[in-house]
Amino acid sequence: MDALQKLLFERANVRGETVTLGDELARAVEHQNLPLAARRFAGELASAALLSAGALQFEGTVALQIEGDGPIRRALAEVRQGFTFRVMIQMREDAGEIDPNADLTTLVNQTGRGRCAFILDRANRPAEEAPYQGIVPLEGKTFAEALENYFDRSEQVETKLALAADEHAAGGLFLQKLPGEGGKLPKDYDPEGWSRVKMFADTVKSEELLTLAPEDINRRLFWEESPLVTFETTPKFACTCSPERFDGIVRSLGEKEAMAIVDETGGIDISCRFCGSKKHYDAVDVKALFAHADGPHEA
Repeated sequence: MDALQKLLFERANVRGETVTLGDELARAVEHQNLPLAARRFAGELASAALLSAGALQFEGTVALQIEGDGPIRRALAEVRQGFTFRVMIQMREDAGEIDPNADLTTLVNQTGRGRCAFILDRANRPAEEAPYQGIVPLEGKTFAEALENYFDRSEQVETKLALAADEHAAGGLFLQKLPGEGGKLPKDYDPEGWSRVKMFADTVKSEELLTLAPEDINRRLFWEESPLVTFETTPKFACTCSPERFDGIVRSLGEKEAMAIVDETGGIDISCRFCGSKKHYDAVDVKALFAHADGPHEA
């Protein structure tokens, strides 16, 4: 069920991708205790990040980060090289009960102050260089609409995006009209190709994205077009947290502040919002951490 497939429609000069997530998505959110609407949004966000990473073929991390003004306070999906991913949803403490079918506006943009950043953090980036960030206006009732509009405007190429998610699975379909390479189009270029391929894609059903494998979805939609399969992979959940990173967070407090917290609360508890990993530091742990510190550490 966890699979991503890339396509090339040569005569139409269109590229496509289909992704489906099942067990790996379940692993990614199992420790987050999310209401249904938020879990569905996590699935859409992870699917969108994977499709974006596939389209960009970027060497580094591709991320979608949302700062919301609704019941979802913050959301983040990251995709690294090799199509490993993680996704996190942070709810507001006073979120209350949420309609399972809540739309994008209700979840993250109730007063128009929700923000979404499209982040590209290249591999081996120098510390003085900031990652690229593009702002995705949260326009439309669905996240797919918002991202589709972003690609249309920022890359100025026609784009089709469909996303679906439920409590068990998620999936997405991405099409993009390619610019002519060097201003040139394929010799047998079909000027009606984009319209036709998009028309077929418009018939995809959410149920198909949630229950079928990418090759079956693509076969049903595009059998008349005979696209080339250019790449296939299995997306995998993988978190980047580690005991060393937890140590770095405690070190960043400074020994005096860290010991003050231990004295007041009995210890310091660090947990990862993505995978649920936890580590507890008592007074002995904190003293040992700073005793072995041999220089500044980054969290």
